Amino acid sequence: MKEQGEMDERKNFARPRIAQRETAHRETSRRETEGGFSYIDVMIGITILLVGVLALAAAITAGVVRSREGEQRLIAKQLANSTIESIFAARDMIQLRWESIGNIGNNPVNGEPSGKFLSGRNPIRLDDGTDKVYGTADDTGDVMPNFERQIKITDICDPERPSANCPVPGSYPVMMRLVEVSIFYQGVGLWREEKITTLVTNSLLEPE
Repeated sequence: MKEQGEMDERKNFARPRIAQRETAHRETSRRETEGGFSYIDVMIGITILLVGVLALAAAITAGVVRSREGEQRLIAKQLANSTIESIFAARDMIQLRWESIGNIGNNPVNGEPSGKFLSGRNPIRLDDGTDKVYGTADDTGDVMPNFERQIKITDICDPERPSANCPVPGSYPVMMRLVEVSIFYQGVGLWREEKITTLVTNSLLEPE
């Protein structure tokens, strides 16, 4: 009986310690579970967020740039078309006529050059000047920023009616000219080109 009592006493003495250990273990497990994010977890999360934000910003910037370049390209097309219209108008004007359809220094008439259109790349002015034709030396007004124009006019040889510009020169007048109008516009640091090519004929002069 005495031994049984001692065993029961030892069990009763051990129970609180076991309970304390179990409680401590549960508290430790709970703290580990509820410990939250570590510093490394936070840094990884911030890095992923920054990558996403930067990618979104780059996409938005690229969209704005493409939209801006699209607007400039549309303006360049309009400028090229208006220049072509001016060249056709110059051909039909009494004060200019066919001889004026050429670059400055070309189309000699009685030894004097009759070409009216500027050569090379030039700034684009908003006013067409007194002759009412764009691309000539008397254009006035403000200069369009980030836009330049080049007009190139070349005589075309008609083998059946050879003129002075043909490989075998003839006495016929030039009846056709190739007109190339290039509008250069500056995008994001780069110059781009919008080009229109057309054929102009001397509709007021019948070949002999």
